[in-house]
Amino acid sequence: MKGLAIIRSGWWVALAAAVLTLVVGAVLVAPLFDRARPDARDADFDLTDTKVPRELIVRAMNRDGVRALVAPAMMDANEVDRFNREERGKMLVPDDRVIGVVISGDARAYPLRLMRWHEVVNDVVGGEPIAVTYCPLGDSVTVFSRLLDGAEVELGVSGLLYDSNTLLYDRRSGPPGTPLWIQLDGRAIAGPAPASQPRLALRRATLTTWSNWRTGHPDTGVMAPLPDMKTLYKRDPYHSYFGSGLLRFPVDPLPPEEGLSLKDRLVIITIDGENTAMALPALAAAAGTRSGSLELVVQDLILRIGFDADLGVASVEPLGDSDRLTAVRYAFWFAWFSIEGTVPVMIPGAG
Repeated sequence: MKGLAIIRSGWWVALAAAVLTLVVGAVLVAPLFDRARPDARDADFDLTDTKVPRELIVRAMNRDGVRALVAPAMMDANEVDRFNREERGKMLVPDDRVIGVVISGDARAYPLRLMRWHEVVNDVVGGEPIAVTYCPLGDSVTVFSRLLDGAEVELGVSGLLYDSNTLLYDRRSGPPGTPLWIQLDGRAIAGPAPASQPRLALRRATLTTWSNWRTGHPDTGVMAPLPDMKTLYKRDPYHSYFGSGLLRFPVDPLPPEEGLSLKDRLVIITIDGENTAMALPALAAAAGTRSGSLELVVQDLILRIGFDADLGVASVEPLGDSDRLTAVRYAFWFAWFSIEGTVPVMIPGAG
């Protein structure tokens, strides 16, 4: 990428632990999905015409096996504090990651502690219908407009994956009449005439900690937990997955060795329609600290990027023409490369 410049700068114990991790992981993941029955049919969706290799589209669960939401209830920050005091187990702690969205002054936070059990939230923020989406397998965060060719869609979880990334569908159209869109970039890759289907329009997201978001947006709304899912929200079925280099589903191509691990995290910035991906470890190396901020020029636009490489968060603030910054997304390195096929840019000073 051009136009990037920096302005400032005992073997058995191990075996037993590994076995225990696998067993616990299996127990915790089991209730996560309404898993596909042996006779479940891909024919729920129209897969006769695909824009990607058909063998890389796999069924992980039944359609709507993950419970996407529509217009969830919101809490304010004081109500979060009250919930933390009164309920067994806290809803949010300072270092918990949240997806932050601001549109027309309306600020909302969607905790990943909840999002990993829902993956899609259809909401209206600042008067705009949007979908806040999260795919835990790629740690990918994308926000879309839900206006498509003048109509409003309602996104749900198809139960199908492409390159370990969730495929979204329109619940209002329903199968087999709906396209299947990639969660990370909004392209339609299957369904009726996928080559002629419009792409979901990207919006800005911030992946940050609850503490940072609350400080910057004290009047934020926060997605409230569903009472009947309190027990599940306390579990993290992806803990062992995040801590390993293993992938659960087919991914092709895998990224080249660029000094990054498969699950190193990236922030992806879209300016004037052009994507620039930056690895959080590279931002940390350039800044000389694991947590801090940098000012960069990307496509002639000055950005202030705050980050914490250990927590896997980053915020992007334009210091120039903010309208040029159309989208901010986040993903594991393998997920970005398999879908987009590009490598992160080199950051001056990152060595």
